[in-house]
Amino acid sequence: MYTPIVDTDVPYADFTPKFQSLEERVGAALLALDAIGYEPVPTDEEARLARKMFAEGGATDDDLSEPAVVRQLGALLSEYDRQVVASAAQLRTYITNRLLLETNNQQASIRLKALEMLGKISDVGLFTDKTEITMRHRPTAELEQMLRERLTKVIEAEVEMPTPTLPTTPATPAK
Repeated sequence: MYTPIVDTDVPYADFTPKFQSLEERVGAALLALDAIGYEPVPTDEEARLARKMFAEGGATDDDLSEPAVVRQLGALLSEYDRQVVASAAQLRTYITNRLLLETNNQQASIRLKALEMLGKISDVGLFTDKTEITMRHRPTAELEQMLRERLTKVIEAEVEMPTPTLPTTPATPAK
């Protein structure tokens, strides 16, 4: 039996991942947990710690070394993302409703501006610039024929071009 000799004096390479945000750090940790298929259930203390990190927007490496804390923090972040999307939809509805109310304003300029803004809503699309492009597909033989005709006209024009003549000046009468 062969026993390998391991050099213990070889230094490890310095590698510390540089994540820009808490979301990136938690996302990387969640990917690692998913890769090994580990689904920890957080205790009350771990859930409290995850809520604290979420509220403060930061975490230490020791905090993120606990799989249950990472899972809880990941759940909080994904729920927050869903709430942001829901609040954006609510804000869109609120603005639309307010614009509808402004269409009954006494001042004509406010009514017109509210109607214009309502028309610009992407669902309505009334005042958006639309560009339509119509493409006609033609057979290759037809394209070749059109090209030949144009080339023939260009070549004929070059051949028939008259040579320029210098204008003659009338003789001036002698005095």
